[in-house]
Amino acid sequence: MSILVGTVNGRKDKNDVVLQELLDAGNWKQALASVEKRLKKKDRSIGLVVNKISILLASCEADRQAQAVVEVRDLLGRKPPTSDFDILLAIESLAEKWPGWYRESKTMIDQMWELAAVAKLKDEKLLDLWFKTKFTAQNYKAAQKAAMLYSKSFPKDRRPYYWLILSSHLASESLELSDGERSMFRELAYRLLTKALSLIPEDTPSSHLEKLSLESEKSGASKGQVDASRALQRPSDLLFLLRIYQIQGRDKEALEILNDPRTGLTSSIGRSSWELVLAKVALHESYGLWEAQWTECHEVLRRAGSSYNKDTDCAGGVKAGAYGSDWTIWKAFLKASSKIATIEKTTKTKAMIESYLDNGKKSLNAQKAMVELYAADPVRPDNDSGSLLSALLAFYYEYSASPVCFDGLRHAQRLPLDQKREFLIKIEKTTNPDEIIKLSAEKERRAWILSEINYLKQAYTLIISVQAGLDNTKLLEFFVVVCLHLYKIAMPLSRDLPLSERQPGDDAAILAAMGCIHLFDNGDERGLVRAAAILEMLLSNSTHNYDAQLIIIRVYIYLGLGVQAMSHYARLDIKHLQYLTNSWIMFTRISTIHPHPFPSVSSKKIELTSPATMLKSALSWGHHQNKQVQGGIASFFEHDNLSELLDHLEYQKTTEVAVLVKASLMTEAKRIARLGHGYFGLEFDVAISDPSSFDFDDVRNTTSFPSYEAHGQASFERYLRPGPMTEKAWLLAQLRLTDLVYAVMGIDTGRSRLFRLPDMGDMTLPEKAAAEWTTVMTSLHSGAVQCAKSVQEEFSSCLVGALSRLDHFTKPWSTLAQELDEDPAQALVSLSSDLAVPNWYTFHRIYMAMDQCAITTAFLQSIATLNRTSHYFEDQTFLDNSSAGMKELGLLIFRTFHRAARRMQAKMMEMAKKPYLKEVCFGKEGDESDIVGMEMRNLAGSEEWITDYCSGLMGNWAEALQGVILTKYRTVKEGTPARR
Repeated sequence: MSILVGTVNGRKDKNDVVLQELLDAGNWKQALASVEKRLKKKDRSIGLVVNKISILLASCEADRQAQAVVEVRDLLGRKPPTSDFDILLAIESLAEKWPGWYRESKTMIDQMWELAAVAKLKDEKLLDLWFKTKFTAQNYKAAQKAAMLYSKSFPKDRRPYYWLILSSHLASESLELSDGERSMFRELAYRLLTKALSLIPEDTPSSHLEKLSLESEKSGASKGQVDASRALQRPSDLLFLLRIYQIQGRDKEALEILNDPRTGLTSSIGRSSWELVLAKVALHESYGLWEAQWTECHEVLRRAGSSYNKDTDCAGGVKAGAYGSDWTIWKAFLKASSKIATIEKTTKTKAMIESYLDNGKKSLNAQKAMVELYAADPVRPDNDSGSLLSALLAFYYEYSASPVCFDGLRHAQRLPLDQKREFLIKIEKTTNPDEIIKLSAEKERRAWILSEINYLKQAYTLIISVQAGLDNTKLLEFFVVVCLHLYKIAMPLSRDLPLSERQPGDDAAILAAMGCIHLFDNGDERGLVRAAAILEMLLSNSTHNYDAQLIIIRVYIYLGLGVQAMSHYARLDIKHLQYLTNSWIMFTRISTIHPHPFPSVSSKKIELTSPATMLKSALSWGHHQNKQVQGGIASFFEHDNLSELLDHLEYQKTTEVAVLVKASLMTEAKRIARLGHGYFGLEFDVAISDPSSFDFDDVRNTTSFPSYEAHGQASFERYLRPGPMTEKAWLLAQLRLTDLVYAVMGIDTGRSRLFRLPDMGDMTLPEKAAAEWTTVMTSLHSGAVQCAKSVQEEFSSCLVGALSRLDHFTKPWSTLAQELDEDPAQALVSLSSDLAVPNWYTFHRIYMAMDQCAITTAFLQSIATLNRTSHYFEDQTFLDNSSAGMKELGLLIFRTFHRAARRMQAKMMEMAKKPYLKEVCFGKEGDESDIVGMEMRNLAGSEEWITDYCSGLMGNWAEALQGVILTKYRTVKEGTPARR
C-alpha cells in the first residue's frame, strides 16, 4: 500500500516518508498512531485526513471502517469545501479498493464533489472531472447532477448538454434507483432530445450549425446561437436520438423523425447515412410497417442495382455496391414480401433479385435471396416455374467452389425426401478423384477439391446427421474413407502454403473426424481416438485451423487427456471476450479431470503448465476488463460520439452480466486449490448478492464449433460434452460448497447465502450426491454456529440423524475405492479386447470422491470443535469418535485411490510397449475389413509418426493418473491453502 496524497501543499515531506515505511512493513497500528499524533498537533491538512481514512480501511476491522465513515463526514463539513483534484480523486480511489465502505459513504462523497463544484461554478476542469469520474464509476445519478450543473454554468458548450441527456438516459436504466427516479430521468432525457431536435432550423446545412456551435463557444453568444450549439448536427447525433427513442419504446416517433425532410435521412443532418438507412429499415420491421419496409428496401436495391454492375455510386446519396446490396437489406426485403404475401409483391421481389443475376456481375447476396424467397413458399403466379430445388441447384453451380456454399444451401433440409435424393445426385461430380492430376491448372484443382467438400457437407447434413443413432455403421465408415481419401488427394496443393494458413482440403479431414465421432456415438469405442489422430494429422499441416482445434480439445477432454487438451487450448490464443464465450470449452469440469500441473516444452525449456494458471488468466481478464472498458470511455467523449459510446457500454454490460461463466471458472479454480494443485488467492472472486434468485446470463458460445447437423438434430458439440452442460443448478451447488468450505476450513470464498437447490438435471451422478450431502452439512454447520437453546433438542436430533446417515453418503466413495483396489480395470474403457484406458469419467468420479471426503472430514472436525464450547450436543464423545472415524476412513480411501492409480499407471506404461493402440487407431496391417483404419494408415504414411503418436497418448494417460497420486488428504489440522 502506498500513501495516497502528500500532506504538505499536495507534496510528500519527510513525515510522509516515515509513514510510507510503516505501511510497507504492514504496521497499521503504528502508522495510524503516527497520523493521529500529527493531527493532534493541529496539522489538519486534508491530505493527512485522507491518508488516515486509507489506513483505517486497510486495517479491515469493522470499528476502524466505521471510524473512516466519521472522518469522511468530517471532511464533508469543512468550510470552505475542498476542491483539490488530488484529494477528490484519492477518495474515489478508496471507493474502488473498498466497495463495501463506499456503499456506506457514497452519498457523502457525492455531496463532497457537489459542494466543491458549487463553490467554483466557473472551474470547467473541475466540472469536467466530476462528471467523467462519476460516469466512469457508473454512478449515473451523480454524473447527471454534474452534467446539469456543467450545462447551466457553460450554456455555450454543447458537450455538457448532451452529457446531461446521456447520463439521464443511463440513470433511467439503473436498477439501483427507484421506479420514480427512473421515470423522472427517462422523461428528462426525452424532453432534452426533443428540444435538441426542435432547434434544427428549416433548410439549414449541418455545416452551418457546426459553425454556429463553434462561434458560440468562442465568444459571447445570443440565445439563438446557444440554441444552435445544442441542436442535432450530425448523423451520429440522430443515431444517438434513435437509440434512446427505441429503448423508450418510441418507435413511431423515431420513424417520423427519419421521414421528416428537416431532420430525416435525406436532410442535411442525416446526410443519407448508411447507418440511418439500416436504422429506418429496422424501425419499419419493429413497427410492422411491411409495405413501407418493402418500398424502402426496393428503392435502396433499385438505386444500388445499376451502380452495382457499373461499379459507381448510385444517385440519391445512398451508398451502393457492397452497401446497397447489403444482406441486411435483402433479408428485410424478403421478410416484408413474405409478410405482405401477394402475387404482385412476390413477382416484383423476384424481378429485383433477377436484375442482380441477369447481368455479367452476379451478386452473392441476390443468389442467396432467391433461395430464401422460395424457401418461404411464397404466393406466386401459376406461370412461375421456379422452385426451391432449382434455386438451390443454381446456387451450388455458381458457388460450389466457395467456402460460402454450405451456408447458402442450408434450406436443402426443407426439401421432400425424393427431392433431396435428386439434389444430391445432380450436384455429385462425375470426375474420378484419381483423375485430378490431369486437371491443367492448380486453381482448377483447388476448385474441384472445394466443390467435392461442399458436396460431402451436403451428404453429411442430409444423410449422416439425420441417421444419427441408427445402425448405419457401414455408411459412416464409407463416408469417413471418402473424406480421408479426398483430404489425401488435396495435400499436394498445400505444399507451397504456410502452415499458418487454412489448407484447401482441411474441411474434408474435419468431416472425417466428425464421422468417426458419430461412429463413437453408435458404439464404436475406437471412434474418438481415431478422430483425434485425424485432427492431429490435419493440424500438423495447418497449425491454426480453429475448427480443428476446438474439436480436438473436446475430444481429448472426453478421453481424459488433459495435457493434450491444454496444449491445443494454448494454441487457440484465447483473448478478450473469448474468455467468456469460449474458455468453457476447455475448463468445464477441468478440476475433476486434470487439476494438476504438468511439464511442457517451451523455447527448448521444460516448464510447468497448470490449469490453475490458465484459469487465472481467464479470471484476471474478467477482473480487469471493466477498467479497460472504462479507460476507453474518455476517447468517446473526446470525439463526441455518444451513439458509439452506448455500444461500448453494452459491451461492458456483457462482461458484467456473464456471471455464469465467471463463477464457473472460479469454482473450478477453487476445487483445484482444495485438491492442492494450485492456489492464487481470491482477488478475482465474483460478487453475487443473492444467487438463489439471480438470473444468470449465459454468454457461452456453442455455435463456435463447426456443425453440419440437420435442422432439428442435436448440435455437434453435444457429442463431446464431459457430462451434462453445466447451468444454474450446478453453479449454485458449487457456491453452496464454497460457503461450507469457508465455514469449516477457513478459506475465504465469499458468501452466496443459498437455501435451496433447483432441479439438478445439469449434474453428473457424483455431483448430485455431493450437492445433497453439502446441503445437509451446510444446514448442520449453520445450526451449530447459530443454534439457540430453544431449538437445542431439534438440532441434536438432526445431527444424530445426519451422522447415522453418514455411511449412506460416504459409501459410494469407499465402494469406488474398493472396486478399483480389487480390479482397477473396472474404471477403464475398453477400446479393444486387449486395450482399456481411462476417460474423463474415470477421473471425475475419483476427484469428486477425494474432494468430498476431505470436506466431510473438516466438517465433522469443525462441528466437534464448536460443540466443545457451546455444548448444544450432549454426547461429545460420539462427535469426537465420528470425526476420528471419518478421518481414518478418508485416509484409507485416499491410500486406496493412490494404489489403484499406480496400478493403472503401470498398466498404461506396459500397454505403451505393445502395438494395441496403433491397431485401435490405424488398424492392423493387412486387415482389409477395417477400411477406416487402412485409410488412416495410408494417410499417416510414416510408421514412425504413428508409433510416436500412440506412445505419446499412452504416456499422457499415465501422466493423468499421476495427478490422482499427487492429490494428498488435506484436513484442517494438516493445513489448508493460505488465506488472501
